[in-house]
Amino acid sequence: MNMNKLGDMSMTAFGYSDSEVCVCFPCLPASQVLLVITVPFFFFNMAKFCLGFAYEVSCSNTIQNNPPQSNTTNIYPCEYGYEYLILSSMLWLCFLSLWIPALFGNCWRQCFCCLCDPIVLFGTIVDFVKRCCCEFGRINLCEIVWYSHCVVHLLLAVTGLVWLSDCDQTVSMTVWLTVLLSLGLDCLLAGSEIFHRVRLHLARRAAGTQERSEQSPLIYRGGARV
Repeated sequence: MNMNKLGDMSMTAFGYSDSEVCVCFPCLPASQVLLVITVPFFFFNMAKFCLGFAYEVSCSNTIQNNPPQSNTTNIYPCEYGYEYLILSSMLWLCFLSLWIPALFGNCWRQCFCCLCDPIVLFGTIVDFVKRCCCEFGRINLCEIVWYSHCVVHLLLAVTGLVWLSDCDQTVSMTVWLTVLLSLGLDCLLAGSEIFHRVRLHLARRAAGTQERSEQSPLIYRGGARV
């Protein structure tokens, strides 16, 4: 099992691991594609959090029952869209702050695979510790946490879509467009992660079945046992 982990670490470092296969851009390792996507996505979530927080702290739950007498007031009713922006961005920022350095470490090792480089050495040590402490046979705790996070984002996107389809006309166009863009990016990134994981699981399962059939001493040919 330890030799399998070392082999997978080496394949990842060179960009040839099964987890480094990208469906959209098969000519590039998945870590390099994801690094280009996640860095601007990180700053988008920072802006999304600031926008949602600014509207959330300025809204009022009582404005619908007691409308303001003056038309110049900046108070507006609270909406679920503000909470969605805050919650979605907080979850992404927590995970992206760990995911982006890991992707950067993979990309650096794929371009400069030399243990004398401090970034390569540190990334290799972190990868080795993660695989030894978080993987128990086929159970990977890091993957369980990560894909649970992706599922939560898909559920949040559904609730955000329900709110967006029935939101008030008083909602700012900036908030409306930000929620719409956030829904699309959440579904695209979280959905693609789950899709690639399911695809990887099916590929490994098919490879394991083929390997067992090749190693089996019983070979069936034309319905007869040889």
